[in-house]
Amino acid sequence: MSYQDELYHLAKEIDATVAAVEQAATGAARDRVVWRLPGELGSVTVSGAGELVDVSVDVATMKDYSAPSLSRQLLLGIQRAEEVAARRYEAAIAAVQDEERLV
Repeated sequence: MSYQDELYHLAKEIDATVAAVEQAATGAARDRVVWRLPGELGSVTVSGAGELVDVSVDVATMKDYSAPSLSRQLLLGIQRAEEVAARRYEAAIAAVQDEERLV
C-alpha cells in the first residue's frame, strides 16, 4: 500500500472515530438526570450536558425547611445531579473511544 493510501485510510478511521464520539456525546447530552432531594422535598433535573432543566419542590414539605437549609438542599441536589451527568457523559464518550481502540 502506498503512503498516500495509508494516509487516506488513516484519515477515514479518524473521521469514523470523530463521528462516533460526536454521536455518543450528542446522545449523552440529551439524557436527563433526576436527583431526588431528601425528605420528599422534591427533585432537580439536569440534562446530560449538566444544564439545569427543572426544579420541583413540594410546597408542603418545603415549609419544614428554613430558607438557608432549603437553599443548601437545592444547591447540593443540583451539584449532585451535575456530577452524575458529567460522569455519564464522560463514560459514554470513553466507551466509544475504548471500542474504537479494539477495532
